[in-house]
Amino acid sequence: MSELVVGILQADFSGTPQVNLDKAISLIKRGYREADLIVLPEYSMFNPLVLREPRRVYELAEEPATSKYLAGFVKLAESLGASLVVHFIEKTPTPPYTRSTTILITSRGEALHVYSKMHLFDAYNYRESDFFTPGTTPSKLVVIEGFETGFAVCYDLRFPELFRLYATSGAKLIIVQAGWVRGPLKEEVLDTLASSRSHENTVYLVVANQVGEMFTGRSGVFNPWGYRELDLGHREDYIEHKLLLEEIEKARSVIPVLRQSMERWEIKLKK
Repeated sequence: MSELVVGILQADFSGTPQVNLDKAISLIKRGYREADLIVLPEYSMFNPLVLREPRRVYELAEEPATSKYLAGFVKLAESLGASLVVHFIEKTPTPPYTRSTTILITSRGEALHVYSKMHLFDAYNYRESDFFTPGTTPSKLVVIEGFETGFAVCYDLRFPELFRLYATSGAKLIIVQAGWVRGPLKEEVLDTLASSRSHENTVYLVVANQVGEMFTGRSGVFNPWGYRELDLGHREDYIEHKLLLEEIEKARSVIPVLRQSMERWEIKLKK
């Protein structure tokens, strides 16, 4: 039976990159037991939605090859023998624009660029496009302990095409790093979208979200039946949870929506 133990970190990362790095490492070390993969939320490096000034965001951003922020997590990954999914705000060659990027740091200390956020949060009176340039391609699937894994960031949850693409490409797990902003019924929206993306694709969905004055919290795990298995509520916490590959196989046997969808679309496209 293939299984993956995932650790989810939920916290209020309202400080500078160094302060946030120290906080993340402290919380993870305090709670770590056996996780194969540890996921940090969006904006855990720093929060550009508060700064709003593109040039200030660019000043705080780093380049992956010389990043002190990433170097700290490389050391942590090597010491724990676990992989980490880190949200990273990276400089581009065209200031003041940066990218909202997911970096996978392997247990061997490799820092892999796996995804840059495609759908920018230009909604609810925010404009990520003022300081981010969007990613242009979905992530390639990465196999982690037998789980083909895709990656998404926050606002991407509202675009089901991305998640269906991952699932039809073979994904069993999709990691979503989030900084889900508070607002009327926003917790319910997050829960509904995450449940829908997991159910309609019969995949595990892991959401690592920020908490605090600005964000909703409610990080957790949604299983391939579409049910929430884990809810971190509104507290700062680090929790580990086991995912089972056989649960995906069971769900896809009982609810064969992926196969049915692919068959229907193949027929339609042939016409």
